[in-house]
Amino acid sequence: MKLGLYLLAMMLLSLLGTAQNTIGLPQIINYSKTDYHGGTQTWDIRQDSSGVLFFANNEGLITYDGTYWKNFPLPNKTIMRSLALDHQGRVYTGGQGEIGFFQPDKAGFLRYESLLEFIPPAQKNFADIWDIEIVNGSVFFRAMDRIFEWKNNSIQAYPATTEWVLLKKAGSRLFAQDKQNGLFQFRNREWQPLANNDLLRNKNILGIVDISEDSLLLVTLNSGFYLVHGDAISPYNRIGSATIKSDIYAVAQLNEKEFVMGTTSAGCIIMDFQGKIIQQLSQKEGLQNNNVLSVFLDRDKNLWTGLNNGISFIAYNAAIKYIRPNKENELSGFGARIYKNNLYVASSDGAYAAPLFFDQKDLSFNRSDFSFIPNSAGQSWRLDEVNQQLLLAHNAGTFLIKDARAIPIAPEPSWLFVPTSQVVPASNIIVGTYTGLKLLGFDGNNFIDMGNLKGTYESLRFLAIDNKGIIWASHPYRGIYLLELSADKTAYSARLLTEKDGLPSTLGNHVFKIKNRVVFATEKGAYEYDAKTGKFQPSPLLKPVLGSMELRYLNEDQQGRIWFCSGKKLGVVEFNESDPASKFTITYFPELSGQVLSGFENVYPYDPNNIFIASEKGIVHLNLEKYLQSRKDLGIILGSIRAFGKSDSAIFGGYLPDSAQHLLYEGKNNPMHLPSGYNSLHFEYSSPAFGLQNNIEYSYKLEGFDDEWSAWLPKTEKDYTNLANGKYFFRVKARSNLGVESEAITYTFIIDPPWYKSVWAYLFYLSLLILLVYLINKWQEKKLLLQKRKYEEKQRQINILHQLEIEKNEKEIIKLQNEKLASEMIYKNRELADTTLHLVERTDALTKVKGELQKLYKDSGDTYPIKKTLQLLNDIEKNNENWDKFATHFDEINNDFLKKLKTKYPKLTNTDLKVCAYLQLNLSSKEIAQLMNISVRGVEISRYRLRKKLQIPTEQTLIDFLNSID
Repeated sequence: MKLGLYLLAMMLLSLLGTAQNTIGLPQIINYSKTDYHGGTQTWDIRQDSSGVLFFANNEGLITYDGTYWKNFPLPNKTIMRSLALDHQGRVYTGGQGEIGFFQPDKAGFLRYESLLEFIPPAQKNFADIWDIEIVNGSVFFRAMDRIFEWKNNSIQAYPATTEWVLLKKAGSRLFAQDKQNGLFQFRNREWQPLANNDLLRNKNILGIVDISEDSLLLVTLNSGFYLVHGDAISPYNRIGSATIKSDIYAVAQLNEKEFVMGTTSAGCIIMDFQGKIIQQLSQKEGLQNNNVLSVFLDRDKNLWTGLNNGISFIAYNAAIKYIRPNKENELSGFGARIYKNNLYVASSDGAYAAPLFFDQKDLSFNRSDFSFIPNSAGQSWRLDEVNQQLLLAHNAGTFLIKDARAIPIAPEPSWLFVPTSQVVPASNIIVGTYTGLKLLGFDGNNFIDMGNLKGTYESLRFLAIDNKGIIWASHPYRGIYLLELSADKTAYSARLLTEKDGLPSTLGNHVFKIKNRVVFATEKGAYEYDAKTGKFQPSPLLKPVLGSMELRYLNEDQQGRIWFCSGKKLGVVEFNESDPASKFTITYFPELSGQVLSGFENVYPYDPNNIFIASEKGIVHLNLEKYLQSRKDLGIILGSIRAFGKSDSAIFGGYLPDSAQHLLYEGKNNPMHLPSGYNSLHFEYSSPAFGLQNNIEYSYKLEGFDDEWSAWLPKTEKDYTNLANGKYFFRVKARSNLGVESEAITYTFIIDPPWYKSVWAYLFYLSLLILLVYLINKWQEKKLLLQKRKYEEKQRQINILHQLEIEKNEKEIIKLQNEKLASEMIYKNRELADTTLHLVERTDALTKVKGELQKLYKDSGDTYPIKKTLQLLNDIEKNNENWDKFATHFDEINNDFLKKLKTKYPKLTNTDLKVCAYLQLNLSSKEIAQLMNISVRGVEISRYRLRKKLQIPTEQTLIDFLNSID
């Protein structure tokens, strides 16, 4: 009886497990072989300390850093089925007939090193390596017929008794399963069997997970679950073998309560240790296919699966899930509402409901199915709880959701419902319809159609009622309507307010009720209406918070947060009343950009763990509390660096052992020297936050080139071209949308100067400079010498010219002096001549007087007085004939003319000298005759005689000859 009940319970659990899944599904990102450039199948997955993922693939080792995939085939190009990582950065791998490891070199490139040479010759022939584990410094490689242990540069083989089907590390313990002899633990350098090994005979164990400190759960291929407690094995009856309807192929532990099983035909099944299936993720939920070969939980608690064809990432630990009310038909979700333990969704094809079990805060983990609400087929716009009842705004009218059915209330297509009073229950509800306003009445139990209100004929999709009872409606293409109900509530007046009334634009305005105020979302931020001025003005509440950004949607939750949509971005404002330094914080959700239902934005914040967002594909579920708690440290990876010159050269591969990771963060890597021609570089970087790639931005700086850090950008690569020679530090850091910023990593490199800037070149330049200086100096000396010679020559010439000038001046002076002397001589000669003439005249006079006296003397006789007078006259004549005195005076005036003449011509008589002197005085022959008391004829004869004595040529005059005597 008990067995029958147990089997029945297992059958029900099985049926439930296959029929139901969680209503919220995590984001699944699928990568095909064209994305990662590898083979179809991926057999093993691991992650290193920096966050880089490693995949064992049919075409070798594949790595992924969040942005870039890289492929490293094995030397023999065989399938890689397993791998393991140690703290030295080694990636141990195995293939068909091959074992070894990839290890980063100094430049960060993975280089493969085979271990075949260390295998004993008798053990070198083996097939695939299926498992690799590292325990206590030893690396174990499992082939089907043997297990290799690599330690201290030697390999030891452990042959299988029948066939090794498992090698798995659990904690610090290492287990291996022999197909027929059960489970063994490696202790004391040997494989020792566990108690009750017979239970596992011919049962293929696929995974081992920790249940507690001393208990392990064994998951078999298709033979159920077993428990290892201490060294004893026993069946684990909490999970029935019939629970899983597909062969299990891979197992991984998710947390202390849950584990995941990868199956051959049902995708991934997540289960707790009590046997309850938490979630199933298969092709129907978004996986590429249902054949899962490997599963791995990364350090952010997200799930990676290696599939029979592709790799899939499951954001299992993410705060964002996706709700699809109809799994067969992808519908847009326009609104959601939780009402009486059910989640209702208004979609593009009717309303759906799913029961909720409030056994956990995050309602997306509820395992239930959505059911279609009858009579709701067609476009459903909105769900509102009014007077504790659920109303549906629908293209076919207004409906009441009751008893899992949609009951029509009014036939006119409706948009939304706004009670006229905040007191519950409200007796009147305004309905925004396609053609204006409608009024619903409420009698305490039922809604009553009061008919359409008379007024403007417009589609009114956005409504809000202020504290004065004024109804505000917005039309995206008309403006803002101010509506006032008539006293009898059968009509309303409408006044259209547009750009001229203070709105930044007539278009794109939406009205909402925020903080008990009517606020208008516009193209230039939030606005409010000032009744005193009759104008719209920026909202004093939201302007300091949201500024002038474009707003399309506003909503306030119960905690006072304000949700908003700007363009295609969704954000939330949280006010910090207790923090004067930061009165508010704004959080954006980049992973939802473009997913929010544009034009029909709707956010239903049920509580901080359950936010429901209208989306183009169903409803997005956001666990805000979990999202904000994900402010974990952010890592960054420098993926690769390439230098470009005459060719493309990779200079950094991006892989470093754990012991060298800090060098990039401290900027202490040994600088790479690049030739001068390789002065253009390409940097690739990423953050291994795999579930947050849309949330990550990067900032970089090349010290030595950039003055400041760049703006934050989602770009994961940077190029620099034509860098000058010198030392550079490339720094890059990452930042999430939550403001978490990583440490900056630094790569140092040096671009060597070109040959013409090298040390030898500078020495050569220095030598040339010295030689040039020497030559210039010599040239200058030669030039100086030449200039000196020219100067001396010029000075000599100047001196000569100066001397000539002096001589000329002296000659001029002499000439002037001579002229002066000549003038003086002429003057004196003239005076002398004048005196001589005067004497001649006096002589003539005396002669005449003498003649007269002589006559008188003869006539008077010998009279004594007369005789006495004649004697006096004779004395006077004797005085006038004093030639010597005349000659002396003449020579003084004429430069000793007479002396020179006498000296040169000694035969000259005094008479001759007198004639010469008188001729020098330019006296005429008559005057000479008078002076000499001779006749004129006597003078002529004297001249003639002088020419003979002086031997004067015929052609030369006597005067010219006398003038030439010097």
